[in-house]
Amino acid sequence: MTCRVRIRRMQSFEAIELETAMSERARELAMRFDRVAEEFVGEIEGISADQWRLDCVEEGRTVAALAHHVAWGYEVEIEAFAAIAEGRAPRTMNREALNRANAEHGEQYVDCDKGETVELLRRNSAKASAVVCGLTDEQLERRGAYVGEHVASVDWWIERILIGHPGMHLPAIRAAVVMTETSADRVDR
Repeated sequence: MTCRVRIRRMQSFEAIELETAMSERARELAMRFDRVAEEFVGEIEGISADQWRLDCVEEGRTVAALAHHVAWGYEVEIEAFAAIAEGRAPRTMNREALNRANAEHGEQYVDCDKGETVELLRRNSAKASAVVCGLTDEQLERRGAYVGEHVASVDWWIERILIGHPGMHLPAIRAAVVMTETSADRVDR
């Protein structure tokens, strides 16, 4: 069985076939992740330069910082989940350390470059998808801790965190963008 991984570079897609003994469940997870990641990139690409710098009030970060956070998260998350899948202990941190790292990341990338962030989203999501594609059923069932002491299976972590992560932040990004569009409509009247 093969798994197709799409890597989007600039305006064209390059398909890469990976020969692997992957499971049907891994293929399904990778396809779901690809859809979510592509939707997130599409939303980010549609944001104007002014909207890119907006504050997402409930997140305490800018649109730019949140988008970069998701791109960064793909890499950190898939490294941890791959380690669990391989029977190794991943780098973990408690909730307090994660919150501190997220705050520092938000400050560092408050006004990062949109084009670079979109490219990072694409590159890291392609890497994550390729890792997920290569997992066997046995690896998906392996259990380990990622954040804090919660122990779960690799497929649970992929579902809740890797696939779920963009959706955790997209509502705040959309709310910030909608607020500016609503304000602009009022000014035009």
